[in-house]
Amino acid sequence: MEEKKTRKTDRRTRYTRMVIKDALLELLEEKEYMNITVADLCRAAELSRGTFYLHYSNISQVMEETLDDVLANTHSVLLQVGCEITRGKKCSYPLCHFLRENKKYQNIFFADSLRSHVIDRMMNFSKDQFSERLQTDMGCSEDILYAIYYFQLNGCLALCKRYRDISDEKWIQIQHGVDCFLKAGFQNL
Repeated sequence: MEEKKTRKTDRRTRYTRMVIKDALLELLEEKEYMNITVADLCRAAELSRGTFYLHYSNISQVMEETLDDVLANTHSVLLQVGCEITRGKKCSYPLCHFLRENKKYQNIFFADSLRSHVIDRMMNFSKDQFSERLQTDMGCSEDILYAIYYFQLNGCLALCKRYRDISDEKWIQIQHGVDCFLKAGFQNL
């Protein structure tokens, strides 16, 4: 009986946390992160403040958990940033594709007030594996590889934000130009 109650509670807890995170993603479409209040979040999630505080201490915790979820979904994508071009594949495609396909996450990645934090989290989440993969292919120092990774993450996010509403045909043309540019850069390292 106790196990059944725990499982039900866990399911309710996961559901409530998911509703709160989804509400945050929706609010980010309308407001800057720094302007979102707990009251806004509760209203959008259709939950009481008490329920919110039962699960989270503040909005920052919601953002961090949401970002953890997104990073878990993009881990393999992040490892391909910069790496695939050294193997003859497109360079700009994986993260950009993820962002174009998963519009609900765009506002986390594109919010000016979150950009630096998001990029730092992305770097910390995957930079060591990224470095190992590229060091084998290119033989550059870690400092240079981290700089390249940081540059590519910033560039990818900036391009995706700038061109998020263009047609797929135009996006493919832009990606091709960026890929040619990056491939030449990698070849000259």
